[in-house]
Amino acid sequence: MENVDPHPEDKSAWVKLGGNAETFFVQRMFSEGLSVMKNPAKIENPYTHDLLITLPADLKTIRTPFRTASRYGFDPDYAITINDKDVKRYLDKYPHIVLVLDIQYPNYQGIHIAPIERIRIAIKTERAKLHEYINRVGDSMGNAKSSWVFDCRWFQKLNK
Repeated sequence: MENVDPHPEDKSAWVKLGGNAETFFVQRMFSEGLSVMKNPAKIENPYTHDLLITLPADLKTIRTPFRTASRYGFDPDYAITINDKDVKRYLDKYPHIVLVLDIQYPNYQGIHIAPIERIRIAIKTERAKLHEYINRVGDSMGNAKSSWVFDCRWFQKLNK
C-alpha cells in the first residue's frame, strides 16, 4: 500500500500521522540505545511538545574560582575547569553525555548545561586551554594531571 499524506487542511489527520511517526521514532531510538519517550501530557493536549528525552548526565559542583584563569585569557569569575581524563572518558564511553555545571562563586552563581560535543568542539578549535598541574606531575593518587579551562558562558544557563 502506498503512503499518501492527508489533505493539507485536515489538521486532525496530520496530528494522527504525527502521533504515529512519534511512536515509530521512539521505538527506533530505543533500539539505538537512547531513552526517548512520548510526552504523556499529549493525552490531554495533542498539540504540546512531542517527546521527552533522557540523556546521561554528570554533575560538576564548582565552588572555587580558577584564580589564575587570566593567564589563559579567561575572566576568573566565569572560568571553570574540567579534568582532561574525565573529558576523554566521557568522549569514549558516553558520546551523548551532558555535564551539569553547578557554579557557586562569590561573584557568579549559575547552573549551566554543557553537552560533551560542545566541550569537544571548544577543545578542537582551541578556544579551551589546557592547564597542567605542576604539583601533580609525579602524582600516584589518581589526581588529574591536567584540566581544560572553559568560560561557563559558552554553555546554556538553566537558571535565572
